[in-house]
Order: sequence, then structure tokens, then C-alpha cells
Amino acid sequence: MNISGLRYLLAVARTGSIAAASTHLNIAASAISRQISNLESELGCVLFERRPRGMVLSPAGELLAEHARQTLLRAEQVAADIQELQGLARGFIRVATSEGFALDLLPNAIAEFHAAHPGIRFEVQMLPPAQVTHVVAAGDADIGITFALAPSSLVAVAYDNAVEMVALSAPDHPLARRPAIRLADLKAYPIAVPTLDTTARRVFDAACLAEGITIEPTLTANILSALLPFVRRTKGLALMSALTVQTPVRLGELVCIPVHARMSLMRGIQVQVMRDRKLPHAVQAFLRRLVAALPPTEPGGV
Repeated sequence: MNISGLRYLLAVARTGSIAAASTHLNIAASAISRQISNLESELGCVLFERRPRGMVLSPAGELLAEHARQTLLRAEQVAADIQELQGLARGFIRVATSEGFALDLLPNAIAEFHAAHPGIRFEVQMLPPAQVTHVVAAGDADIGITFALAPSSLVAVAYDNAVEMVALSAPDHPLARRPAIRLADLKAYPIAVPTLDTTARRVFDAACLAEGITIEPTLTANILSALLPFVRRTKGLALMSALTVQTPVRLGELVCIPVHARMSLMRGIQVQVMRDRKLPHAVQAFLRRLVAALPPTEPGGV
């Protein structure tokens, strides 16, 4: 039972098909299929059930997948321990993130860390918030950074805080010079918001409902970066966290306007790691850098 076969098994389980696993791993589909067949022959059982929505682990496959996760984590830990003999000269860090951090904060943290430690390599996955938690819990990412509306027992939390959503505008917008606006002020302008399945949209809709306000968005998108050209080129406003656009705001390309609402526009931020796992030295060092780039927690916080 080789390491590659176990890795391919987990990739197929995670993506739901050999074709998707092939794309994710950049490995020929035939090689993945052959490894899965070899495992099934070696163990004398079927590891996947073929269903209309894709390949799903069989009961035997579930047992092997759990063994595979632990085996790969131990192998990675041994490799990390060997690399630590060289300090931070080498290492590999896998980060799972929701999109709000992938546009600005996380890339800047990686760039700063790379400048100090150029031998460290990174892999970044952008996922829905709940999925970030699941890949960290499964050991498929070393660090997760995500917006969270509720705590999770699946992971250990290295940072826990909350940030308020703001209205994002172009510098010449009529509201841009105001110290703050009311939620009702948004009704007079085109509004761009994320889709209904996001934490940002849920918080925004709940705040509007609490005040009896109906705001029909002009633009709804499941990609935050699609909202930014709309803000830059129109008299529109977008609702998101200021952390998403720190650099363009600092450069004066965009303006963040606080929004006063009867119901809080706060969303939780968590940096997550796998429970009971000893993190490699490089991961620990980057984790400290990432947390330092986030707003400081209140006294008594995590």
C-alpha cells in the first residue's frame, strides 16, 4: 500500500471523481484509476460506490481513507521535522481561505513572509467558509482563515475575532466624505452584494429586515472581485469587510464608509488549525505572521 495510492484515494473522495482529482493533482486520470484498482485488488474490496452525483467512499473506503489521512499526516510531519533541521530554509504551507481574505490580506501576508523566508512554498485554496473548516479538520490544509457565524468543534482556533461590514465606494462618491452613514442611506444608490449563501449577505439581509428596509441589489455576485469594478466605475456601493480591500483603500483607490444599523453588521473571523496536531515550524511561523496582520483581539479574546 503506497503513499501515492493513498493520496489519490483521498483526492477522489474529496472531489467526487477521478477526472476532478486528476485536474486537482495534475496527474493523469489513468494513473489515478490504476492506483485505485491496485488498492481494491490488494484489499479485496470495493473502495468507491459509483452514484449519479459522483464517486462516494464505500464503508471499506471510509476506513481506508481515515488510515490514509493519518498516514499522510505522519509522513508530512517527518518531512517537516527534517526540514526544521534547516530552520526556515525550506517548507511547504497549505492555506485554505474564504474569498474575503484571498483578495488582499492573505496574499500580502504570504509576500511578506516569502521576502524573509524565500525557501518556503505555499499552496492556497479558496473555498466557501464552511468548507475551509472541513479541509483543515481533515488535514488537507495546515491553516484555514474564514468568516464564521458560529463556532466549530471540528478544529482548533488560533485566532477568533469579529469585524464589521462597511460600505465600499469610489473616492468621488457623494457619501465618501461622510464619517458614517445609516443603513437607510443605501437605498438611494445602486448596491452590489455577495450571493445569498455567504455570511456577508446573511448579516446584511438580517440587518435590513430588523429595520424594515427593502434594498434590491443592482449587482449580486458570488465572486467579490466582480463587485470592485462596479464600485470604481459607478455611483454604486458594495457591502463587504474592510479587510478585503486594505491595499486599494490605503492607496486611496477606494473608500470604506462605516454603516450604522440597528442590528450588528459584525461577522466572526477565525484562523483555524487541525485539532491535536503538532504544526511544522514553518507553519507556526507563518501562522504568527498571519495573525499579526489581523485586527488585534479584545482583552480576554483568543
